[in-house]
Amino acid sequence: MAILTPKRGKLLSSLALTYLFVRFFLTLQLDALSSFAAYVFEVACVLAALLLFGRQTLSYLSTPKESVLASAFALFIGFGIFKLAGIVGIVIPFTMTDSSTILMLLMVAPVLEEALFRFLIWQSALHVGFRPRITLVLTSAIFSYAHFHAVWFVSPDVIPFVYFQTGYTFFLGLACGLFVLRYASLAGAMLVHFGFNLGFFLASQV
Repeated sequence: MAILTPKRGKLLSSLALTYLFVRFFLTLQLDALSSFAAYVFEVACVLAALLLFGRQTLSYLSTPKESVLASAFALFIGFGIFKLAGIVGIVIPFTMTDSSTILMLLMVAPVLEEALFRFLIWQSALHVGFRPRITLVLTSAIFSYAHFHAVWFVSPDVIPFVYFQTGYTFFLGLACGLFVLRYASLAGAMLVHFGFNLGFFLASQV
């Protein structure tokens, strides 16, 4: 765990709570601003967290060799999850050939979501006194709920996919979190997330 001054630690905790409140309770208001407002807000939260940590952030960018193998394994899991959805009759509500979807899936999501859940919220949880293993489960549950949260806003035909996604993202969160827990490597978590999403994308192409 990085060492923050009490003042910076309080700011980090306040930032995490602000993110969660806006993310889960002001969803419609944020989306009403523009289609990109939510992403701008999330990027702002990440940048603020990085500023609070300063140079200490660099220590989380190390990439253990285990992350390469883990990301390759995550690729196969992501591939299988996509195919499993088809087997059980769950429709994937994304156009997997759309350039914006590909950008979100392979670049934005692995970086931004990991920075939010395995850095901002993770470090905030540790700072307020949660044990590392509890933090692992807690951040995975919040990550999973972040995907479930869409259930309140989507059409009924998309709801089965939301339930399906809620389940697999919890375990994806655990897998990514293990790299932060064991190696203090945010970069490793991002690689695992990227591997999973890449497998998901590749499965849609065959």
